[in-house]
Amino acid sequence: MAIVREGDRIVKRPGLLLRLTLFMLGMGVLAVGQFSLVVAADAPRAATCKAYDKNTELSDTLIVPAMLAPCAPGVSESGASTDIVANLQHGFDLYSWLTFVALNSPADGKTALGSGPRPKGDAPTAWESYKQLPDLMKEDGKPASFDEPVEIPKECGGGVVTPGTLIVHIAEETFNQPFKTGPLIDQNGNYALFVIFMNREMYDFIIDSDLHTRAGQRRFQDKKIEFPMGDNGNEEKKIPPRIGALMIKASWKILKKGEEGKFHAVNGLIYTPGKAGSRGTCVHRTLGLIGFHVAHKTTFNPQWVWTTFEHRLNVPEERETKGRLSKQYSFFNPSCDRIRCPVNEVPKGRWDPAIQPYPEGFRSQIVRVIPVTDDAKSINARALSVPKIKGTVWENYMLVSTQWPTDFRNPVDLAGVPAPTFLANTTLETYSQGTDPQASSSCIGCHLNATTARAGDVNEQVKFSDFTYILEKAH
Repeated sequence: MAIVREGDRIVKRPGLLLRLTLFMLGMGVLAVGQFSLVVAADAPRAATCKAYDKNTELSDTLIVPAMLAPCAPGVSESGASTDIVANLQHGFDLYSWLTFVALNSPADGKTALGSGPRPKGDAPTAWESYKQLPDLMKEDGKPASFDEPVEIPKECGGGVVTPGTLIVHIAEETFNQPFKTGPLIDQNGNYALFVIFMNREMYDFIIDSDLHTRAGQRRFQDKKIEFPMGDNGNEEKKIPPRIGALMIKASWKILKKGEEGKFHAVNGLIYTPGKAGSRGTCVHRTLGLIGFHVAHKTTFNPQWVWTTFEHRLNVPEERETKGRLSKQYSFFNPSCDRIRCPVNEVPKGRWDPAIQPYPEGFRSQIVRVIPVTDDAKSINARALSVPKIKGTVWENYMLVSTQWPTDFRNPVDLAGVPAPTFLANTTLETYSQGTDPQASSSCIGCHLNATTARAGDVNEQVKFSDFTYILEKAH
C-alpha cells in the first residue's frame, strides 16, 4: 500500500514501491528505474549509532548509559493493523522514542537516563554537546571544529561552555517562528527561545564542502547538496551502520522558582550581540525544555525523518478546552475565556525579547489544533510504564508524531507524499497549525523550500539545500 496524490487529494492505493523500498532496506541496495543506490563500505565507521530490530519497543533494558540513537528507522508493514501505513507509522513512532531517549541520555556516557544529579534525575544531555548555528556561520568564515570548546562571550563571564550550560544567541530566528509568524509568550510574560543544533556528521559535511560561506556555496553550484545518510548497514557484507546527518531544533522557556524537576533544565546564557560598536548584553536564566524537533537524513528517507516531542503541560488540545481544565499550562490559562484571551493569536506590537515581560500583560493563549495521534498516545503511555522513565523528569515529555516520506521517489511529489500530511509542534509552529494545504505546517513540505544563502540580489542564483534552512544563514 502506498499513499499517492490524485489531483488535490491524498489517497491510498496498492503499490509495489513501498514494499520494494522496505525489502531493499534490509538488503542494503535500492534500484528504481535507472537509479541505483548501494551502501558502500568505503571507509570504517565509528559506532555512533545502533541498528535496532524492526519495530523495537522501548524497554528498561534499552535505557543504558550512552544509549546509541537509531542509525535509521527499522519499520515493518506488518503489525496489529490491517492498514500497512498505520503499521509503518507505528514503527516510525517507536524509532522516535528510541531517538529521544538516546539523545537525551546524559552527556557523560556513564549515567543512565533519569539517574543524573539534578532534581528528578536530570542531567546534561548528549545532544547539548552538538554544535549550534552560531558556531558554524561565523562572519569571518572560520567556524570552530566540532571538538573545539565553545567560548562563552565576555559579556556572559568568559571561559568555555561546560555541560549543562547553553548559550542562546539572540537573533530573529531565536524568538520569531518560521516565516516570521511571530513569537510565543508564556504565562509569565517571557519569550520562548529557539536554538538549532547539528551533529558531527552534518556539521563536518557543511565545513568540508565549504558550504558555511556564500563564496563556498557559489563554488558548489554545479554539485548536488546531499547530506550524509544514516543506514543500518549490512552485517553479511560487513558494512557497518552509520548515523548520518541529524539536526535538532529545541524550544525553551525561562523557568521560575519551583519549576525545577518538572522540565529538563540548563543554565542559560541569553546573549545579545552588540551592534554598531555597542557592547553586547547577557542575562543568566534557568531554561526548561518545552519542544524537541529532530530531523534525521537516512538512506531510504532522503526527505529526512521528522520527529517532534513536547512537554506535556505546554498546551491543551482544542477539544479539551470545551470542558473544565484543572491543569496549569505554560502557554494556556484555563481561567481566561476566549473573549478576553483569543486562542492562537500572534502577539501585537513590537517584538523585542530584551523587554520582558511582554508589554500590556499579553500572554499567549495556545491550543493544539490537530490532536496527538492515537498511536503516539499509546506509545507515550507505554513509555510512562518504563521504570527508568517513570518518576524522572523525562516522564513529562510526549511524542506528538513522526513525519516520513511514504513514496520517497515519487516523481510528482518531491516531498515524497509525507505521512502524516501535517505536523506541528505548538511551541515551534504555533501559528501554522491546521490542515490547510497552503498554510499549515508540514515539516517536509516546508523544508522542501530551503535554499542556499542569497546575498541580497533577488536575481542571484540559489539552489536547493537538501531540506535545511541552515545554509541560508551563511555570510
